[in-house]
Amino acid sequence: MPLSRVVAVSLAALSFGFFALAASAVRAQQAGDLVGDPERGKIVFRSIGYCVNCHGWPGDGKTGVLLQAPAAPNLRETGLDTAALIEVIGCGIPGTPMPYHDRAAYREGRCYGMDLSDFAPDSEPVRGKTFSDRDVANVVAYLQTDVIGRGEPTFAECADFFENPDARACNSLK
Repeated sequence: MPLSRVVAVSLAALSFGFFALAASAVRAQQAGDLVGDPERGKIVFRSIGYCVNCHGWPGDGKTGVLLQAPAAPNLRETGLDTAALIEVIGCGIPGTPMPYHDRAAYREGRCYGMDLSDFAPDSEPVRGKTFSDRDVANVVAYLQTDVIGRGEPTFAECADFFENPDARACNSLK
């Protein structure tokens, strides 16, 4: 089989897998079930995807780890459903600092029906640390379990997030 055909078949399989995950995510949310592992999602949020740098450890968008990082939306108050969360995490938000994390983003219209070639030079979406569709689902499960719908961050949440009640980030919540 020619290499171009192998690549096309592989991309088609990846695209199908993503859309199947998104469809199952919508069905799972409608049934009240999580689509991933929230504990793994917390690890990805904290240290693989670097989400905390902009969204902060509590996901409130104002307690980011890096002072030079852009302020991010408050995930504790988001109205996004499962499918929208999967899309935003995978595809990012073009024209904003929100990076895409899907390794096949902006190929063959996978994200918002666009390819990277659709963007003017120097206006392409920001590429973040890429991770698997499974880890996208894990981050969504973490957000839905431990972040979305929560009020102000608490000391208990902070101690749980850092797995350390003596974490310096938690001092102001004591």
